[in-house]
Amino acid sequence: MPDIEGGNCSFRGLPIWLFLVIGFVVIGVIFAIVCLADGGHTIEEGQVGIYFVNGALQPAVSYPGVHFMAPFVSRVEQITIRPDTSILKEVECVTRDGIKNYFYDVQVISSVEADKLVGIVRKFGSDFKRLLVLDRISEELRLFCANFTIDEVYNTMFLEIVERVLQNVKVQWTKQMVATQEQKTERIRKETEKIKAVLDAERNKAVLQIKIQEDILQKEGEKNISLINNEIQAAKEKNIADMEFYTQQQAAKANKELYSPDYVKLQLAKHLSTNTKLFFSGQDSVLGSLLGNIFGNENQTPSSG
Repeated sequence: MPDIEGGNCSFRGLPIWLFLVIGFVVIGVIFAIVCLADGGHTIEEGQVGIYFVNGALQPAVSYPGVHFMAPFVSRVEQITIRPDTSILKEVECVTRDGIKNYFYDVQVISSVEADKLVGIVRKFGSDFKRLLVLDRISEELRLFCANFTIDEVYNTMFLEIVERVLQNVKVQWTKQMVATQEQKTERIRKETEKIKAVLDAERNKAVLQIKIQEDILQKEGEKNISLINNEIQAAKEKNIADMEFYTQQQAAKANKELYSPDYVKLQLAKHLSTNTKLFFSGQDSVLGSLLGNIFGNENQTPSSG
């Protein structure tokens, strides 16, 4: 256990293996940080990375982003693949008539394809742009001057070069204008198709709404016709019922007037006079009950209260 005396901490009581473990942990952490710092790298946009392991060029390339490689034995070189401008500060050449001429600040634009980069670097090294582009441009300028006089270089060839450049610019401008016009035409065509599609959709929607409205009106017409037919049928049935009721009412009224009590008595007396035999047994028989109701009611006198 550590002894604390006078504010000082002593670790004399700790075992040796604990110090070894702590030392190995610290060394491991430091080694991991160093490996990450040496192996981690970032490829910028417009560039690719080529790798050398123990001096040997690897066939794979890495594209923009964060990448890792084996530390201590690997190295990475970033090479620009997008169009890049290099400047030749001074190119010395001698014309055919022996006049020394200088070209200053010659701009050279070059680029390289990523899939061909490994083969170019393996054949010409990482400084391939100097060998394949800049040195070749310098040599072409020297050959150009050696084949012409100073007058031809500045008064004839340069004018032709300027004219060719102007023609190339016009061609490129025409191509750009054609491409722009094609894009504009394509955009107008797409907008026209879009407007046409919208109009077709609106027309189809309007036609559908008209058809739905027609169906609704047809259904309402059929419903109204059915209601009218029902009302006509109900009126007919009501008229028939009223006529039957009126007929029955008139018949009942006529019967009531025709079959008065005096008329019934007269008819009954006639029928009784034509019959020679009658069988009845007082009030319990049907005929006796009928006679009692006819003749007995008249003989009854109202009883006094």
